[in-house]
Amino acid sequence: MKLLLDDKNIIIGMASIGSIEGAVDYNGLIPDGFEEQFKSNFYMLKNNLITENPDYVAPEPPVIGPSKQDKINAQIMLNQAKQKEDQDKFNAQILLKLVGGMK
Repeated sequence: MKLLLDDKNIIIGMASIGSIEGAVDYNGLIPDGFEEQFKSNFYMLKNNLITENPDYVAPEPPVIGPSKQDKINAQIMLNQAKQKEDQDKFNAQILLKLVGGMK
């Protein structure tokens, strides 16, 4: 097995088949579920044994939502819709005056 370690021996990558550039060979005991449930930074190599990293903090999930540009675009579209609505009302008022003046 190949283990990719950071400067504190935290395991940031692993390969059971093939290789990873910069990885070290590991032939020691492998904890149950290590390969199936591997998470970067969750394990570390300590005294040539794979152990859980006591300082591991699960990453925050990414915030999924509209970007700043999406919000700006939405505001522009609302403003354009309002302007069109105002223009339509103005045009209707002019048309009513024209039709009213034709009697």
